Amino acid sequence: SCQYNQDIVVKCFDPYTLKSPIPIRLVDGSNSAEGRVEVNVKGEWGTISYFSWDIRDASVVCRMLGYQFAIQADMASSLGFRSGSGPIWFRNLNCLGSERSIADCSIYTPSLYTQYYYHSHYYDAGVVCYTETIKARLIGGSQPNEGRVELYYNNAWGSVCSNSWDIREANVICKMLGYSFAKRAWGAGQFGEGSGTTSGYLPECSGTESSITECSHSGWGTSCSSSRYQDLGAECTNQSTSVRLVTADGASSNEGRLEVYYNNTWGTVCDE
Repeated sequence: SCQYNQDIVVKCFDPYTLKSPIPIRLVDGSNSAEGRVEVNVKGEWGTISYFSWDIRDASVVCRMLGYQFAIQADMASSLGFRSGSGPIWFRNLNCLGSERSIADCSIYTPSLYTQYYYHSHYYDAGVVCYTETIKARLIGGSQPNEGRVELYYNNAWGSVCSNSWDIREANVICKMLGYSFAKRAWGAGQFGEGSGTTSGYLPECSGTESSITECSHSGWGTSCSSSRYQDLGAECTNQSTSVRLVTADGASSNEGRLEVYYNNTWGTVCDE
């Protein structure tokens, strides 16, 4: 039997408060790409609490404002912005970093109805958005569709590093370059070492994103900790891939041996 301390509590929100797009703005920055984060709920502007605030949440805010991602996420006061006033509408915002709006993120807060005046505005969230465009290129390959991955970041080309580099991140890089998907993700040094700056760690991608800036990350420009994670490569292709199920005579069409059409021929798939 259940005890009273095991009772389940449910709280429902007015759909209006989380409808997308949520009006959002940056206040007190030196330009429109930085400042204290404010949202408009039920017609009133208020702030977001810094508690659990990180670069992934900030990147979603930047994307809502037309920028690619955030390069800094901290308390507004730590970034040089003044504290706000009025309600503190959201706290414990929890985004993956790939969402289009904070309305798509997990938000734990009763503040949609209760204005959090007892949480100090000293903890208001702030952000600095990246205002340039991230570009990609492949260097050092024998063909233009392969090579060492380099990104244009902070006005310079540089190689990248990742401790989770695989076909998913390579797929996104290839799509940024106009290809359909990646044929292979190469490890460190396959296409030689880069020179000059290093763009830092790549974010982790699902492979469906159209740009690396849509992937989840913990901060751009983080220095690479090991050379074995650096100078990663990719091989891209526009070749279409088809699949089919090969069945025995009289068998159901929804089961069978999986075959993939690749390099102009059908072949089976193994499971190791």
